[in-house]
Amino acid sequence: MSLRRAHFFLPNIVALAAVFLLTGIPAAHAIQLLPEKNSYSKEPVKFSAKALTHDDENQTVTALGDVELVQGEQILRADKIVYYLAEDRVTALGNVSLLDARGDVHFAEYVELHNHMKDGFVQGLLSLLADGSRFTATEAKRENGGVKTTMTDATYTVCHVCEIDPHPLWQIKASEVVHDAEDKSVKYKNARLELLGVPIVYSPIFSHPDPTLKRKSGFLRPQYGWTTALGTHVQGGYYYDIAPDKDMTLQVEPTSLAGTLVQGEWRERFANGQLTVNASTANSDRKEEDGRVETSRQRGDIFANGRFDLSDTWRSGFDFARTTDKQYLRLYDISKQDVLSSQVYAERFSGRDYSRVSAFDFQDVRLGLRPDQPDILPMMQHTMIGEPNSLWGGRWQLDADALGLIRSSNGQDMQRGSVAAGWERSGISAGGFSNVMRLDGRGDFYGVQNSDASKLNPALETNPTTGRGMATASFVSSYPLVKTLDNAQAIIEPVAGVNISPQVDRNNDKIPNEDSIDIQFDSNNLFRPNRYPGIDRQEDGGRVNYGIKTGIYADSGRYGRIFLGQSYRFYGDTFFPDGSGLEDRRSDIVGQIKAGLSKYLDADYRFQLDNATLEAKRHEIQAGGGNDAFRLNGRYLYTAAVAGTGFNEARQQLQADGYYNFTKNWKWSASGLVDLGDQPGLRNATTGFGYADECFTFSVEGSRNVANAASGDNETKVLLRIGFKSIGEFSGPQIPVGGNQVKTTR
Repeated sequence: MSLRRAHFFLPNIVALAAVFLLTGIPAAHAIQLLPEKNSYSKEPVKFSAKALTHDDENQTVTALGDVELVQGEQILRADKIVYYLAEDRVTALGNVSLLDARGDVHFAEYVELHNHMKDGFVQGLLSLLADGSRFTATEAKRENGGVKTTMTDATYTVCHVCEIDPHPLWQIKASEVVHDAEDKSVKYKNARLELLGVPIVYSPIFSHPDPTLKRKSGFLRPQYGWTTALGTHVQGGYYYDIAPDKDMTLQVEPTSLAGTLVQGEWRERFANGQLTVNASTANSDRKEEDGRVETSRQRGDIFANGRFDLSDTWRSGFDFARTTDKQYLRLYDISKQDVLSSQVYAERFSGRDYSRVSAFDFQDVRLGLRPDQPDILPMMQHTMIGEPNSLWGGRWQLDADALGLIRSSNGQDMQRGSVAAGWERSGISAGGFSNVMRLDGRGDFYGVQNSDASKLNPALETNPTTGRGMATASFVSSYPLVKTLDNAQAIIEPVAGVNISPQVDRNNDKIPNEDSIDIQFDSNNLFRPNRYPGIDRQEDGGRVNYGIKTGIYADSGRYGRIFLGQSYRFYGDTFFPDGSGLEDRRSDIVGQIKAGLSKYLDADYRFQLDNATLEAKRHEIQAGGGNDAFRLNGRYLYTAAVAGTGFNEARQQLQADGYYNFTKNWKWSASGLVDLGDQPGLRNATTGFGYADECFTFSVEGSRNVANAASGDNETKVLLRIGFKSIGEFSGPQIPVGGNQVKTTR
């Protein structure tokens, strides 16, 4: 029987000729290409061919000429497909190709399937996956009911391969690759990684988990390096998959200069949350800030966090961070944090309302003498915000807070309770003025033990209690004037505001200052009702604020804008410290100049000028320029000393970074920070170059950190990185260069 150009639906048994092409893929992606069990039985098969013959005597069905089978999103093509009914065997030959539902395309010279299409054989396999990966195999065999697939002379790469140059930048070759679907593993024999056709890594045997297996116990890839602080160090570890909801990792890192670091991590998920614990320890010498060295000290750290959903509106959690000494975390490159924060909390979300109860503990790991960090117990907050236009055309807000600070060593303790209510309305008047009106009222209640003020003045109470209440009315109005130019718009917008509040008792030494010490006056807080950063100090009395905004905005997207502003206080006395810019009735002048000349060139300049002499109190300049191949960014900061803030000397720093793309793939970059203050000098610098394409990355980076040696963060190193897409990154030794911190061992 013969049919010409047939188009009809066949039973699923013929469509299963596609199965082996889906499952005969070598290396890491093999299991990802396996179809779900019985997935082919869910849809009919559309079949077409130039000719179809049925041999009753030999019990064969043969399709010839542009044979195509379509099932769902999968398409199988071949010059010829033969189905042997008695043997339950299917063969496909001649330009065999398959496009699967994932967009992967597979080619073969010859395919043979049997045992209900579960087992089979393929010759000349080439697979092009949607993610850019490429596989080849001379032969592949599937057996044991489809459980085991063996490929011979297999290769894998993610690099682009073109007809002109068929050799990829890198690839993995193996004499044999075995994928076992039962134990979820992929095993290699005589595996070698080739770069530019040259073998660089060889292993007689190599295996990794099936890519569909998200977790599996096993040894981690070792890492090695060399730094001035640690010397030569090698890290190895083991990952233990305990259960679907928990796992553990253990790593050991011997070093030639700083003992052996042991690290562990525990992770666990619950029905309503998760828990993570990281800890490490090492026995090594510790250099004190005074130059002394304590030998063979047991050191360590622990970081833990948990998050738990208690209901639809409540959740709770905790963070815990602790270390044995100030240098440990930086020495072993575990963390760069200056202050470790631990907390436990519960919070509630309900519409526009928010509530939170928490407690905090801090560990300061910065060098030098530092003020005691108090424990916070408790910190409670409740905030309610009304709907827009819900009250007199505006929106209301109500806040309630409670705070407790506890210090050790006979330090100052404090309890504070606060209640604040506010109302705000904004709009545009008929004359074109943009107005914002705000009313605020608050009450604060304090209890203090071991008052710092009483230590300076014995006549004051040691354990005072006091309260404070105040109300503030604020009004800000601006009048934007716009002129349309040929290709731009020019805007001038005068803005002015007034704040009025009755004066509170400024001589009340019973109120401590815990959260309003560091003052920074700039254009962002000029019009705020309270320009202190916290609650303990409130700006009272009356003042007027005024300024002007100007700008030109081009249709092309270019722009330039300027803001200048100042405030004038009706009364002369103040709590603001000298140098803050707010200590006089007439404040310093603050401003900002910002420009965007193109997407490649921009600048932002913020400044503070003395109200009488126009002497600079603060300069902060950020600018950048370049194009698609080159970019340079710079930042300059100068700020004068502010009394009582801990910054008793002027600070001046210059920071820069940039890059240059030599070609599409090669790039150079550098960055640096220089202190220009009373102790000038380089603080850190980094430079390096690298190569990157679609499948391979390579970089060499050198860095220098200049700090007190006791900080654990003072070293010079060079780091080499080589990355192969989809199989990982390898780091070479960190080579010390220059500097008196370099040590060598034999």
